[in-house]
Amino acid sequence: MFVRNIKEFKKKTNKKKIICLDCGKKRVGIAISDENHKVSMPMQVIKRDKEFNRKIENILISYDVGGILVGLPLDKEKEINRMSQFIIDITKNLDFYLLDNNLDIPFFYWDENFTSIEAEDLTKGFFKNKQKQKKYLDKFAATIILDDFMNNE
Repeated sequence: MFVRNIKEFKKKTNKKKIICLDCGKKRVGIAISDENHKVSMPMQVIKRDKEFNRKIENILISYDVGGILVGLPLDKEKEINRMSQFIIDITKNLDFYLLDNNLDIPFFYWDENFTSIEAEDLTKGFFKNKQKQKKYLDKFAATIILDDFMNNE
């Protein structure tokens, strides 16, 4: 179920963990919050393949997640662009899949502009080379998106 305002999302996820998805064309970075929405941690990066929906379902169940925050890259005028629409389509498919599997989880979109650049700066020096850094970058970007959301509470 998609929630359109932040108050409703906060109410539905009160005292429940939130995962954040930083969706790309090939990979999706995932971060998770604690129940009090004070701490966020990078989880993992998964491929966006045929098993994507099942992998997300398993995470939701395993970690007892109450909501999904989705990073949405808006343009300079805060409007939806081609990549934004791509992510909206992915998450709508995920929502249908979860509902078919008896999981009614609230989704909320959050502006994610420049989080990949911020994550790149944050992780400089953590990895031996750029290729290794790029492999894990998405989960750090998801953590930044989730932190931004929680700091807005």
